Order: sequence, then C-alpha cells, then structure tokens
Amino acid sequence: MSQDTATKNRNAAIDLNDLLHKMIFHWPLYLLAIALAVGGTLLYLKYKKPMYMSDAKLYLKDEKKGPNEEMDALKSLSLFNSSKNMENEMEVIKSPILLQQVLGKNNLNIRYYIKGAVQNQEVYNHAPLTIQVLSNNLQVGNYLFDVTPENGLLAVKQVHDHTGGNAQFTVKPGEAFSVGKDKFSITGSGPLPAGTIRIRVDSVMELANDKIEDIGTALVNRDATVVEVSYKDPVPERAAFFLNALLDEYNDYTLDDKNRGSLKTIQFLGVRIDSLREELGLLEKQEENFKVQRGITDIDASSKLALEQVKEADLQLNEANLQLSVFDQVEAYVNDPTSNYPFAPVGNVDQTLTAMINRYEEALKEKARLSLTLKPTSIMLQNLDAQITDTRKTIRDYIAGYRRNAGVVQKQTQEKVNQIQGKIANIPTYAREYINIKRQQGVKESLYLYLLKKKEEAAVAYASNVVDNKIIAPAFVPEKPISPNKTLAFVGFIGAGLVLASSYVYLKYFLNPRVLNKKEIEAVFDLPVIAEIYQQEAKGSGDLSLKNGSLLVEQLFSMRTNLKFLLTAQTGPTTILLTSSISGEGKTFLSAHLGNALTVNNKKVVLVELDLRKPKLSRFLGFDHNNGVTDYIIGNKTVDEIIKKVPGSEGLYLVSAGPIPPNPIELIEGQRMAALLDKLKAQFDYVIIDTSPIGIVSDAKSLAAQVDCALFVVRYNFTLKSKLLPVSESVKKGVFKKIGIVFNGIEQHTFYPYYYYDHYSYGENKKNNVTWLSLVRKMKQRIA
Repeated sequence: MSQDTATKNRNAAIDLNDLLHKMIFHWPLYLLAIALAVGGTLLYLKYKKPMYMSDAKLYLKDEKKGPNEEMDALKSLSLFNSSKNMENEMEVIKSPILLQQVLGKNNLNIRYYIKGAVQNQEVYNHAPLTIQVLSNNLQVGNYLFDVTPENGLLAVKQVHDHTGGNAQFTVKPGEAFSVGKDKFSITGSGPLPAGTIRIRVDSVMELANDKIEDIGTALVNRDATVVEVSYKDPVPERAAFFLNALLDEYNDYTLDDKNRGSLKTIQFLGVRIDSLREELGLLEKQEENFKVQRGITDIDASSKLALEQVKEADLQLNEANLQLSVFDQVEAYVNDPTSNYPFAPVGNVDQTLTAMINRYEEALKEKARLSLTLKPTSIMLQNLDAQITDTRKTIRDYIAGYRRNAGVVQKQTQEKVNQIQGKIANIPTYAREYINIKRQQGVKESLYLYLLKKKEEAAVAYASNVVDNKIIAPAFVPEKPISPNKTLAFVGFIGAGLVLASSYVYLKYFLNPRVLNKKEIEAVFDLPVIAEIYQQEAKGSGDLSLKNGSLLVEQLFSMRTNLKFLLTAQTGPTTILLTSSISGEGKTFLSAHLGNALTVNNKKVVLVELDLRKPKLSRFLGFDHNNGVTDYIIGNKTVDEIIKKVPGSEGLYLVSAGPIPPNPIELIEGQRMAALLDKLKAQFDYVIIDTSPIGIVSDAKSLAAQVDCALFVVRYNFTLKSKLLPVSESVKKGVFKKIGIVFNGIEQHTFYPYYYYDHYSYGENKKNNVTWLSLVRKMKQRIA
C-alpha cells in the first residue's frame, strides 16, 4: 500500500515537472496571452463606467444610553423595549418608501446622455435639454427618448416601446405631449444643441428597489450609535447629492413620526373650538334678547346662588363625562387594528394608562418599521404581534375597572344636579329661564377655555419637537472612483490569460487522445522504442540517398543499429515485418527507407508489398503494383519476373503487390506465399514486408510464423492511444518472435524534440541559415 502511494506521488511530481517544462516551452503563448490580456484590460478600463462612492455619518440618539434613571426603571417593567434598534434604523434608512420620496422629489429617476458612436456620455446638472413630468412623477413608467433638435423643433423618438413599436413625433420646446398614461414636456436651457440627446425616465418604484443594493449602512463601532451610510453612483456629484437628500428625508420622516400625535390633537381641537365659539355666540345673543324682552338687568340673590350651585355641579358632571369619553376613545383606539398611531385623546389621562398607551404605540411603531424590511411570516413580527395583543388586553382590563369607578362618581354628581334643579323649579319663571341660559353659557365657556388651553399645550409640544438624529459628517463629492480598480483589472485579466494558456497546455498534452511521447508507448507495450523518426517535408520524403547527411539518414542508421541488437541471435537472411494500428502511420515510408539503410555494406534487400488491400509502396518508389505477389501466387509470374530493381539505390529491390485480389487473407495464408518468402530469403540478406495495419485486419498475424522480427509503427500526434491496446494484446500473447516499436512522424520544433534533442544538432543543420519562415514555424508550434 505504501509503495503504491509513493509511486503515485512520484508520478504526480513527474507530471507537474513535465507540465512546467511544457509551459516554459510555450513561452510565446504566454507572452501572447499577456499581451491580449493587457489589451483587454485597456479596453475594459476605457469603456467600463466608473463607480464613485460617497459616505456620510449620522448620529442616532439612543434612549438606552440616556441618564434618566426613572425612565430606565419604567422601561424595565414594560413588555416592549421602546429604545431604538440600530439595525432596524439602518434598514429604515434604505427602505423603498424613503428612496421613492428622494428619487421622486429630486427627479433623480431622470437621466440625460449625449449619444456616442460606442458609448453614451451621461450629463448631470448641465443637460442641454430638460424634461418635466407633468403627471405624478412617483407613478411614472419606464421610458427612453432620443431627442434631436431640428429647425427649432424637437424630434422625439421613443426607443424600445413596451407595446411593440417605437413612437416618433415632433414637438415644440415646452409643449406638452403624452406617452401612455404619462405626460411630459421638454425645454432647453439655452440654444438648442446639435446632435441627439438620450433621455431616460425610470419608474420611481422600480428604481428605488434597485438602489437598495447601492446603499450601505454600518455602525462605526459596537458601542457607538453613529451610522456610516454610503452610496455608489456613476456620477460623483449625484452620489453626494443623493446621500444628503436621503439623510434629510430620513430626518423628516422621524420628525413627522414624532409630530403626528400633536398635529392630530391640534387639528381636532381647532375644529371643536370653532364649533364652541359659534355656540357661545348664539348663547350670548340669546341672553341679550332675553334681557331686552323681559326688561331686566339681573336676578335676585337666591337665583344667583342656585345658578352657582348648578354650574359647579355641571362642571363636575362634564368632567366625569369627559373622562368616560376619554376611556371610550382609548378603547376604540386599541380595538381598531387599522388605527394610525399615535393616539391623541382630548382630556386628562392618568399616568398609568398613559404608560400603557405609550408602550402599545411603541410596539406599533416598531412593527411598522420592521414591516419595511421583514416578511409577514418573520418570527420577530409574530412575537411582536403577540406583545401587542397582550398590551391591548391589559389596557382593556384597566379601562373596565376605571369605568366602574367613574360610573359611581357620575351617578352621584347627577343626583346632586337633580336636587339643585328641584330648587330651581321653585324660582319664578323668568328667573328660571335666565338661569338655564347662564347655565348653558357657563358650561360652554368652561369647555371652550379648557380646549383652548389644550390646544396651546399641543402647539407648544409640536413646536418643541426636534429631530434626535444629527448629520455629523455630510456626504462629499468623491474625487476617485472605487471601480474599476486598475490594479485588480490588470491582475485579473493577466491572471485569466495565464490560466487559459495553462489550461490549453494541459489539455493539449495531458488530455490529448493521441500519442505525444514515447513514454506513453512504453507504458502500453512494456517495450523500449528502438527508433524515433522526425517528420519529413513532402519534397524530401522520397529521397533515398544515404549521403546527404540529413537527420533522417542518421536516425535510420540508428534504427538499423538498434535492429541488429534486437536480432543478435538471428543468423542468415532476416525477414522483418512492418505494421501499425491504423493506416497513415508511415509504415510504407519506413519500409522503403529502412530497406535502403540496410543496403549498407553491400547487403541485398527486397521490399515486399503485402498490403494487398491498399498497396502504396510501389507508388512511393515510382512503380505501379500491377505485376507482383498476386501474379506469382496464382501462377502467372515467376519470382524473378516480379522482382524489380529500385533505381538510385544499390542493392534495393521491390516485389509489388500485383492486382488487388478479392480474398487477400487466403492468399497470404496459402503455401505459395510461404514458398515466395523462402525463395526471397535465398536471394536476399533482408526481406522487408510492408503489410496491412494489425489493428484493422489479421494479415500481419498470419505472417507471424514466417518473420523474424515485427516492427510496430506509432505516429506522433496521430495514433490514438485507444488503438494501441489491441496491438499490445497481440504483443503480450507472443504472436511474434521479436518485436520493436518505431515512433514515427515526430513534428520538428514541437516540445518533444525540443526537450529531448535540441541540445544536440548536426553540423549540416548548423550551416543552414535561419529564415523568417523557419522562425514563424517555430513560433507557431510554440503558440499552438
């Protein structure tokens, strides 16, 4: 187990080392990737809209940190903590409700662009044209207009109309026009500009939801109540303006929330005081008419005493009735879930009930704030609803008990009023009527003075309300964009380019289904490669001269030497068979050149073209294949008649395939074929057989008993690794006596010959001048 693990680790290390060498070999590819990455970065930085971020700091007053110990004691007994929650306040700051108000009031949902060939340039604060939304801006839809001044008029084109068409029309500057449900007008700030101005009008509600992602809120530190608010925008001036407007709107929102109770009280008291003023005027007119008609100026002492007593009793009764009406208001308020807080009762409310109402309203207020950001199914909202229900029940129980006590007082006061009215009944009629008038007048007057006092108190409370929040650091206009970051952009693009180049190298070599390395061959066959042959140019592939000093000749001589070592035990004439896994791997080419190389030292060599299905050897040597093996087997020709001398090569002969037979395998396995090979061995030192691919047909296996050595040809970047497995099975079964592997067609200037052979070159090659064409070829191999 440990040995296998060590072997795997060692192979992994070799693979990484091999990958590193391949990456170094392909340095032009990496240089090209870096150049493209730099160019892509420059284009990205040129056309990417920069984003600017402005920030501001807002101080939020937190009652939890106040010095009032009595309030702390009261809050400790309450069901709900009324102090501000910093996290909730930060969510309120970027709530869609506030954002809609900011965008709509300041027309920030309207943007202007000067159209360009590649990219539109946004204009802020100095737009040559201005569009006004004459309908409700908070409910405007999404529109895109291209406006072009023409002869003092404005040609307006609506782009991307949701109805499926593009509306086009002409209007005068300042003239109203309607598009859909909305109404607009366009004016110029000076002389009409040349060119097209694009105007974008966004829906305030949709834009508000989109802007939430661009707003950030965070506490400066855990112990502080200072919130840092940030906002990102492509226009730096708009970033600062929007942020300041948002904080102002938040302060207005919190102040309006505090003033809501006082304002409701003032409005109610104003209406009630006006009504009482009219009633008092009528009573005073009635008193004046009574005195004129009766001819009296005053009443006797007993009538005055009765009037004072009944006025006092009426005041007590009115106070009791007013207190009960207050309880009715409170009960109606808590029983109606749709009532808007805060509650503004008209009358005196004791401190205990006031504390309960305040606690109830704080719970409603907190629920309203959380509803801006949380879903109705949230656990926090559900717990808050339960607390509101408990507080509402507590208020109801308290009112029920207090109402019973107030009912007793009301009953006693009413009995006292009835006794005084009995005494008044004994007073003369004119005096009794006068007392009733004065009695009504006194009640209305006292109530009028009381409500007037309450209105003044509410007005003072309304005027004294101030915002608890303070903007301690207003937003500023940023000078530098936060994105795109040039350094990160260059690093990202270059990194991506290097990763892509490395991925290409990895895929090219390690996931390539074709053979690229002799180690891959040796791993399948478990046999050494006896020769590695470079790919030759087409114009020199048929040159059989052994005196040109080319690299091919040296490699063929090396192959000849290794072949002799492989056939050390062989005596007498030698038969060598060349085959491959598939067609096109170069066995015909190698057969001709190997046979020619074996003619050294006055050896006679015959090439036998036994690929009877697709004969190519004769055509490669400049012959036709019409007279050959097939003619001998069927008896039409003798051995001497089918042997041809190969011109330009001393000692090299050829036996062509002959006419293509319908049954090649039967001819190859017949006795005449064996006799032909025996006769050829008797005349020649080497018999080289070019046969069909062993991975396709079984011709080579049929000849195994009659050959001394089989050479399997594998072509660089052509032979599929999967095709080697069937060939290796034949090798392992011992079909052939001797076996050799030839790695053919290795492309020059690629990694394999560079890494293993470029440290050595021949004198003939050194004399060759480096041309631009050869340089281009080398660079092409290193890039692709």
